[in-house]
Amino acid sequence: MNGPDFRQILDGLGQGIAILDEKAVVLYWNPWMERASGIPESGAVGRPVVELFPSIDTPSLKRNFKSVLSFGISAYFSNRLHKHLFPFKPLPGSPEGFDRMQQNCVMGPISYGEGKRAVYVTVEDVTETAFYQRKLVELTIRDVLTTAYNRRYFDQRLLEEIERARRYAHELSLIMVDIDHFKAINDRFGHPFGDEALRALVRSCEATMRTTDILARYGGEEFCLILPETGRAEAEAFAERLRAAVEERRVSAYGKETTMTISLGVSSIRDDDDGPAVLHRADEGLYAAKASGRNRAVTVP
Repeated sequence: MNGPDFRQILDGLGQGIAILDEKAVVLYWNPWMERASGIPESGAVGRPVVELFPSIDTPSLKRNFKSVLSFGISAYFSNRLHKHLFPFKPLPGSPEGFDRMQQNCVMGPISYGEGKRAVYVTVEDVTETAFYQRKLVELTIRDVLTTAYNRRYFDQRLLEEIERARRYAHELSLIMVDIDHFKAINDRFGHPFGDEALRALVRSCEATMRTTDILARYGGEEFCLILPETGRAEAEAFAERLRAAVEERRVSAYGKETTMTISLGVSSIRDDDDGPAVLHRADEGLYAAKASGRNRAVTVP
């Protein structure tokens, strides 16, 4: 009785399998690898894998490859730490948001012929899993109503950004934002409309801020912006642009429409600052802006 056709099994697997000789030359390249890489088996077999994918020619990968051959111990490349081993594009139907297929990969020893050693590499597409893991993380750090970051994430990032500003001698500014007469908006138009006003403010912030800036909902109708590498004058200019943008935006929902204004408090870090101190000064600026007529920004140096 003949043994099983192992090539038929490997060809039918729903994940990538490649077998490399001691010099990392491709010996076998299954159909899944053909689909994911766009390289047919005939174009892969007989060629060094680093010739096919120069980006994987790294000292770390070489060490792992040699270790597998020398000690017969498998190496695992998790998506959590490495994202991907091979620079494959996501397969059709994969979730959006990734420029590369997310992978779990294993590199292990295998023997063939008379005492010849080789290395097998498995590639598992975990793009969908990575997508949902990212979504779960987002749920823990985002405000559900507005999609701005939440208070806990803000507190953490403020401390991190202050530490980074000190380490690299960078400037850092903070802006507190509050919707003027928000209670009156809720009372006149209803709470669902008030929710839309909060979301409209977030959209104005996102249209004004840089990708490095951090927007968080601090509580109620109050929001905070962390502006890394931003001095006082730049922060004041940003605050004025945001104030004007919000004043010009019309909030429309549920067949109703209105305008709104915001008050802002601006502060920049000092040499001896901690998170609560710079936040307290921004809050003082916000209070002063409201006390002096609203729809303005006040800086507390």
